Amino acid sequence: MALLIPTLMLIKQQPMKNNTIVSIMLISIFTMQMFKLPNLTLNSWMYMDPISMTLNLLTIMIFIMIMMASFNFTKTSKLLTMITSIILMVFMSNDILMFYITFELALIPTFLLITLKSNQPERLQASLYLLIYTITASLPLLLMIIINLKNFNMVYILTINSQYPLGTLFMMAFLVKMPMFLFHIWLPKAHVEAPMEGSMILAAILLKMGGYGLIRFLPFLMKTFNMMSPWIISISLVGAMCTSLTCIYQKDLKALIAYSSVSHMALAICSIFSMKSNSNTATMMLMISHGLTSSALFFLVTIMYKLHHTRNTMSYKGMINSFPNMTFWWFLFTAMNIAAPPSINFFSEIYILSNTLNWNMSTTIPLTCAIFLTATFSYLLYSMLNHSHTSLKSIFETSNSKQFLNLFMHMSPLLLLMPKTELMF
Repeated sequence: MALLIPTLMLIKQQPMKNNTIVSIMLISIFTMQMFKLPNLTLNSWMYMDPISMTLNLLTIMIFIMIMMASFNFTKTSKLLTMITSIILMVFMSNDILMFYITFELALIPTFLLITLKSNQPERLQASLYLLIYTITASLPLLLMIIINLKNFNMVYILTINSQYPLGTLFMMAFLVKMPMFLFHIWLPKAHVEAPMEGSMILAAILLKMGGYGLIRFLPFLMKTFNMMSPWIISISLVGAMCTSLTCIYQKDLKALIAYSSVSHMALAICSIFSMKSNSNTATMMLMISHGLTSSALFFLVTIMYKLHHTRNTMSYKGMINSFPNMTFWWFLFTAMNIAAPPSINFFSEIYILSNTLNWNMSTTIPLTCAIFLTATFSYLLYSMLNHSHTSLKSIFETSNSKQFLNLFMHMSPLLLLMPKTELMF
């Protein structure tokens, strides 16, 4: 219901040919909310539980927000609709082969979106990085699915007792998709070269498919998770610190937010591999909060680019004097990025801290460093953009109410879900 009023306002502001898409999205939201029951198998290939339902609702919500945010939605509407439909199928797949097919099929419209709809000079290289990294890691997953699994059914996986060997090959596709540190090179390239719509859907939804796959395949990979968790958690914590340090000296706004995403996904990987009782809860909360926060930050970067035609942080000064409204939204979302209370970002990081420290107390120092470095680059980002004085002249006015409505829609779930976190899983 929280989406109803903003979405109806969106219908008034969008062209008539987009109203059908918005209506379908609204019907989907209320239909799925009606059927939000635990472990609901609708037919032989569709399976929904609270985890998949929450990610489906996030997907639809982000699609509506991209429609609002886009400065030329007709240019990318077909590819975005394809990506959204495929991702919904990923989260609802009961058959594991269908899950793998849709998991990989989402790469095709994403590749086309970056290659055809972007104006950046290195877009082809970025899209090739995306394909090479993800497909190379996904082929072992297909091989292991065909060899090991006799029953290609998600419901069967949830009740399975046996453990399969070579579980690392199962996990590689999901770790690269998240992405895990050392396999993350494709993500900053894809974010920087993609158009705004591509960056928003990539950060908010496509990265979450990796976490969803790890959660889904966990029951029959417990032995591998136990064996690999010291290595995976160690690499992720080092990666969280390294990418946060990279953000401190990063001058491109898009690249800065992309490296910030790698740092946050490293914490999600630590939560999953700690395998505590509330690991899935903490991971889901972080994925939802990160999806909304990073999507809003990429939208803010695009607004700033439209104003000044540069993404270099050294070029922005004194925005608090010329655009106080934008300063307010930058403050809110940088605060969400460092998990400031009261928001689900804060509670997700508290859960992750608890899980990781209970797994091993030696993670105290790297976890603390990662969190403080995240706060450091967020403070630097906000201060560089909003304080001091600038000689730049803006090109456009920021009086578009649709932009602020979009940012409000990004912010409201982060705050409203805080007292009812049990709705997310």
